[in-house]
Amino acid sequence: MNDGTYIKDGDEFTLITSATSGYWVALYNTTPENIIEGQYMGVWTNPVSGVTYYDRTVWVADVTEAIDLGNKHNQLAIWDIANNIELWLAKH
Repeated sequence: MNDGTYIKDGDEFTLITSATSGYWVALYNTTPENIIEGQYMGVWTNPVSGVTYYDRTVWVADVTEAIDLGNKHNQLAIWDIANNIELWLAKH
């Protein structure tokens, strides 16, 4: 899988392309096998380390809430959908 956010639909993962605002926030590391139908999984390759992460991911509308949630789950960054960029979190 390439970087992006996917929804599990049956045995398949479908890339989410319809979201135009809000933020994707990872909750915890996972594997595709541990995602259940209807859940989102984010795939992100850290541009600094080159490490690829597979995370259980949620959509959050508000940037402050997204940052707070990312910090709560010890994430390096959140994904800004509208600007198509990662937003690095201050504590990392």
